[in-house]
Amino acid sequence: MFLTSISVKRPVAVVAIYLAVAIAGLLALLTLPVNLFPNIDIPVVTILVTYPGAGPDEVEIQVTRPLEDAIAGLNDVDVLTSVSGEGFSQVVVQFTERANPDLIGTDVERRVNSIAQRLPPDVDRPTVTKIDFSQAPVIVLAVSGVSLPPEELYRISDELVRPEIERLNGVGQVSIVGGRQREIRVEVDPDRLRSHGVSLAQVQGALAQANLNFPSGSISQAGRSYSLRLYGLIGAPEDLGRIVVGGPRDAPTRISDIAAVVVGARDQTQVSRVNREAAVVVRVTKQGGANLTDAVDAVKAALPRVRGSLPTGAEIVVVQDNSVSIRQSLQGVREELTTAIFLTAAILLLFLHRLRVSFIVLLSIPTTLLATLVAMQFLNFSLNLLSALGLTLTIGILVDDSIVVLENILRRLGAGDEPTEAAINGRAEIGLAAVAITLVDVVVFAPVGLVSGQIGGFFREFGFTIAAATLFSLIVSFTLTPMLAARLLRRDSGEGANALWGFAGWWDRGFANFEARYRRALDWSMRHRLIVVGAAIASVLFGIGLVATGRVPNEFFPRDDQGIFVISTEAPSGTSLAAHDSLMSQVEARLLEIPEVKTVTASVGAGGSATGFGIASGGQARFGSVTVELIDKSTGRRDIHAVGEEARTSLEQISGLRTRLDVQGAGGGGQPVAVRVQGNEPERLLALSRQVQARITAIPGLRDVTNSAGLGAPELRVRVDRERASDLGVSSAALGQALRTAYTGTVATRYRQPDGRLIDVRLIQTNESRARPELVADLPVPTLSGGTIRLGQIATIEDVSGPSQFNRRGRERVITIGAGIDPSLTLGEVTPLVRSALAEIAVPPGLTVVVGGSAEAANQSFGQLFAALGASILLAYLLMVVLYSSFSQPLVILFALPVAIGGAVGALWVFGYSFNIFAMIGLILLVGLAIKNGILLIDRANQNRRRGLSARMALLEAGPTRLRPILMTSLTITVALLPSALQIGEGAELRAPLAAAVMGGVISSTALTLVLVPVVYLSFDDAQRRIGRWLRRGARLVPSPKGRGLG
Repeated sequence: MFLTSISVKRPVAVVAIYLAVAIAGLLALLTLPVNLFPNIDIPVVTILVTYPGAGPDEVEIQVTRPLEDAIAGLNDVDVLTSVSGEGFSQVVVQFTERANPDLIGTDVERRVNSIAQRLPPDVDRPTVTKIDFSQAPVIVLAVSGVSLPPEELYRISDELVRPEIERLNGVGQVSIVGGRQREIRVEVDPDRLRSHGVSLAQVQGALAQANLNFPSGSISQAGRSYSLRLYGLIGAPEDLGRIVVGGPRDAPTRISDIAAVVVGARDQTQVSRVNREAAVVVRVTKQGGANLTDAVDAVKAALPRVRGSLPTGAEIVVVQDNSVSIRQSLQGVREELTTAIFLTAAILLLFLHRLRVSFIVLLSIPTTLLATLVAMQFLNFSLNLLSALGLTLTIGILVDDSIVVLENILRRLGAGDEPTEAAINGRAEIGLAAVAITLVDVVVFAPVGLVSGQIGGFFREFGFTIAAATLFSLIVSFTLTPMLAARLLRRDSGEGANALWGFAGWWDRGFANFEARYRRALDWSMRHRLIVVGAAIASVLFGIGLVATGRVPNEFFPRDDQGIFVISTEAPSGTSLAAHDSLMSQVEARLLEIPEVKTVTASVGAGGSATGFGIASGGQARFGSVTVELIDKSTGRRDIHAVGEEARTSLEQISGLRTRLDVQGAGGGGQPVAVRVQGNEPERLLALSRQVQARITAIPGLRDVTNSAGLGAPELRVRVDRERASDLGVSSAALGQALRTAYTGTVATRYRQPDGRLIDVRLIQTNESRARPELVADLPVPTLSGGTIRLGQIATIEDVSGPSQFNRRGRERVITIGAGIDPSLTLGEVTPLVRSALAEIAVPPGLTVVVGGSAEAANQSFGQLFAALGASILLAYLLMVVLYSSFSQPLVILFALPVAIGGAVGALWVFGYSFNIFAMIGLILLVGLAIKNGILLIDRANQNRRRGLSARMALLEAGPTRLRPILMTSLTITVALLPSALQIGEGAELRAPLAAAVMGGVISSTALTLVLVPVVYLSFDDAQRRIGRWLRRGARLVPSPKGRGLG
């Protein structure tokens, strides 16, 4: 009352304050970071260690387990997983929510450094990285040239493109995929090496010692000081051939006698192409906190300058722009927001017939939204799909406040109050109801913002944005709205003598007739309470039945269409890079035949997408990936899932290659079904995993079933005769180093080019000798006496099949069986089938079988959101208890909730949507909306009771009086959300289930609230009066104590 009175009497001050708020909001709109989704601080750290030439078992024992032992002692470690593969180890540490996300990376790195000295000497330095999903590539470029070799494409990308992009504002890391790095190769002929009696270790030492600068001190003479330095760097690559590696002084053995010095490139371990043209992929991430769209725009603006610096025949193009989907989705939200504001004004004009009322709403709603943007900037939020969706949904909340205030002010004007008096008294008359309505919205959405885990981070900005907008809406309704009403509205409003007034008269007569009919229906309902309650129960049971019978299926995330899917390829173990590349060419050709496909970016020898995140695969040749980008949806193309099905069917025809298709979207990629088989008995574990795999494969609707154990990889295993080796003076270290140098290569030194850049000098056997397994036994091995012997003299070579990798979880071996789901089914439909199939398997002691993947994530997320829903309802009830000083009246209002939820589920069924986490958020939103209508009705009935009316008459007056604002609010929310529910606009796939659930809940709760809440209110009142009479009758029957009186 005081705040409203001051605002009405000091309009200039109010205008000045809100002008400042509007300016601050516009500045926030221009400076807020733009992302597709909120930045989620994931408490996950990865450790990647490369161990060239080592097998999975060696990596697991010597690298992975020591790392796990060191990390396991850290506090707040939740899950510890690892992969040990050919030449690499990756350990993933997932912490609990209690861990400090700013310190976990440092803690892990400290533990890794503490054991670094215990790792094998040949491992590369461990790389510790804290996972940050905001560092996914924002734009992907491709450098190509038909006549340019892979090493030149890499040089162009590394020396010309990368530096130009890295210096741009907002750009973070620039990484390169594909091509071949230049190096100088000293390719040793093993026959000539043996004939000269020289070992690879001697050659490596000679290279290192012949190419160095050596500081040798200083000389002082006659007051001058000279630094003394040996300058012994190689002047040109051909000088390497003249280095002496052994032999007698009069006939020394030089490198040129046993090897060829070649200026070339590293062995190719990865092949990248864009639309079947050889290319190097350049991935660009943004800096932390930078605006994604600004970073992309900066890169695009720099491309003409970069193109000008490229040599003839080279070209650079954009192959993936991840800002497109963000811009389109946010544009769709902005359009819905604008449409909602103007529809709101139109509905107000329809019901209240005052242009000035519509103008007040058109002014107050944007003002509230601008104030909310200021709060978002203060809270370090970004403008993303979730926060923008929150702003859109608040339109109904903001309209509710404006409608209630303006409708009551108009009612006071019609009763004869002066405009200033009507504004102050009209606002004061509904003050308690307005405060209750607003605080209910706040307590409903606060639990959403406080949910823990990834799902909490995902919806935190959404919940707090709505809560902030609601609070600002209350302030605006106490200040700006009544001030404008006092200045703009009149008893006749100046809008009488026009066509609008004629329509208004017709509308008011029709609405008065509707109010009369509603009053009769309300009177009938209060006389037939069981029928009304029965109808409400039936609607709730109908909603429950739709979910229970699967008519409304459930899944984790709704399926959206961002126009990108990724195909992971896997060739049989032992497949060479060239063989896999040949198969990949068939994949690319088939994909480019699909009309909707725009760009195909293929990478062979990579475990993850060439254009995004990927788990390390050690560069194994049998793994590959293809990122497919479709043409824009505005062209009328087919849905991405239909295109994906065509691609999948086509690729199944390629023999010798296993493919898996993942549609990229809000729920991420990967296989939705994942069953973990865990234990420390490898043979029994593998056997059990095969049983699980067979059961999963037999389930209808599941496909692309994979087993992480894979097939055995061909392996040449060298078994050393330790006694013989000891007699000949051969150490295991020297033997291992000789094998690694011969077949993987060792960087013996680095050559400084004229431009100052350093390139590796790699010592390795010739390609011909490395391609023949039978020559392994002929490898010269150094002895302690300085001579050499054949490897075959001390070892046998076995051709066996070994594991391709070992997975661990919780420091135990684990095998994961994954599967995809047919698009016609949902996760909720197949998960019970999976659990039923697994229940038939007898699990041996010591082993466990757990359903993980999306099912596990969905259970956790839904559990957290249901807890948030329960907390929202409880907090709303307690708030109403405080405001109304009653325990029963809040219960009356809450009776509208089950009906609203039943209507929400019914709407999902009508629109054909699943019950997912966005629909769940819609249910939480419904709590506030359904309660608000009940508060308006009960608050008016309580006012009537205080004026002396009976409960029945109070309700018969309150219902028709509050009918107009309740219908206006419900209609506004329904119309505002209809475009999203119909999936009109970009990015509407995610918003559609939420919009449909809210629409259905609002419609059902409004229809039944107008009769159900009064019926329950009257029933509670009758029950209280009966209990009161019974208590009074009981008090009269109890005799007074002897000798005691009231006086």
